[in-house]
Amino acid sequence: MADSLLRQWKILHCVPRAPRRIKIAELIEQLRQNDIDVPTHRTVQRDLDVLAHIFPMLKSTKQGNAHYWFMDTEKEVLDIPRMESPTALAFYLAEQQLRNELPTSALEHLQAHFNTARKILDKHPSVYSDWRNNIRVMPQTQKLLAPEIPKDVLETIYTALLEKRRFEAKYYGRRDDQFKHYRVNPLALIFRGTVTYLVCTLRDYQDIRLLSLHRFVEAVLTNAPTKTPPGFDLDTYIQQGHVDFLIGETIELELLINDEVAIHLHESKLHPQQKITRLQDNQHRFQAQVQDTGQLRWWLLGFADQIEVVKPDALRAEFTEKIAKMAARYQKESDE
Repeated sequence: MADSLLRQWKILHCVPRAPRRIKIAELIEQLRQNDIDVPTHRTVQRDLDVLAHIFPMLKSTKQGNAHYWFMDTEKEVLDIPRMESPTALAFYLAEQQLRNELPTSALEHLQAHFNTARKILDKHPSVYSDWRNNIRVMPQTQKLLAPEIPKDVLETIYTALLEKRRFEAKYYGRRDDQFKHYRVNPLALIFRGTVTYLVCTLRDYQDIRLLSLHRFVEAVLTNAPTKTPPGFDLDTYIQQGHVDFLIGETIELELLINDEVAIHLHESKLHPQQKITRLQDNQHRFQAQVQDTGQLRWWLLGFADQIEVVKPDALRAEFTEKIAKMAARYQKESDE
C-alpha cells in the first residue's frame, strides 16, 4: 500500500501542466530516475485512471496510438499541502507587483496560483485577508505596460532554459525592418521593469548578448545542449553594468545637487561609498565612483535642473550638448 501511494504521489509530480503533455512511457522513465519501481505500463495506466477520478484537473488526450496526460490548472493548482493564509497573501502581493511588469503570456503560468490564493483569502477571513485591503503596490517610475510576448515563444524559451537546450529563432532588432535568423544558446533571464531580457550567445560565438524577449517572433526548440562560456557568472555580468547598457569604465562622478536631491540620495544611495558635502545656497557636492552606463544618464536627466554634472569633463560636455539641443527644440516650437 505504501509503495503504491508513493508511486501515485510521484506520478502527480511528473505530470506537467498544460500545454505540455507526457505519455506513459515517458512517465515510467521519470519514475525510474526517481528510484520508483514500476511493474508494468498497465500499472501506471491504472494509477492515472484512479488519480483522475480524485483530481479533476488531471486529464488526458489521445494522439495516434498514445495517450498524453497533463494537468489542466487554468483555474487553480493542485494544492498539497494546502496553501495557508500568509502564503496566499504573498501570492496576492506578487500578483499586484507583477501585473504591469510581466507580459500576459508570462502571467498565465502563475494565474492558477493567484486564483488559489484569492480563493483562500476570500473563503477564510483572517487578519491576512483584511490586510490586503490596506496594501497597494505602486511603480517607482512612470508606469508603463509590458510588451506582449507570443505565448508559444515564451514557452519555448522557458523550456530551453530549464532543459539547457538551444533553440532556433526569428528576431527583430531594435531598428530592423525585417527579422534575423539566430541559433540561440540561452544562459539566463533578467526581468527589468516591464522588459524581459534573455542573456545568451548566438551560433558558436562566445560574446554575451542581451536580447529583448518581446522581439522574438518565432522560436523552435532543438536537441543541441547549451554551452556556458568560460568564466561566465550572471551576478558578475550584472555587477559589471552590462544590463545598465554599459558605455565605459568606472568614472569619478561629481554633481552639484539641491537640498531635495541630497535628501533623496541620503535615503536611497547611488553607491555605498558616496560622499555628500553641504555647500552654500542650499547646494551640495555629490561624489562617487560609478559605472558609466546609459542607465546613469537617464537617471541624471530625470532630475532636470536639480543637478549639475561637474565631472567627468566628457560627461559634462555630453550633457551640455544635450541640454543645448533640448533648449533649441523648445525654442523652435515656441517661435512657431
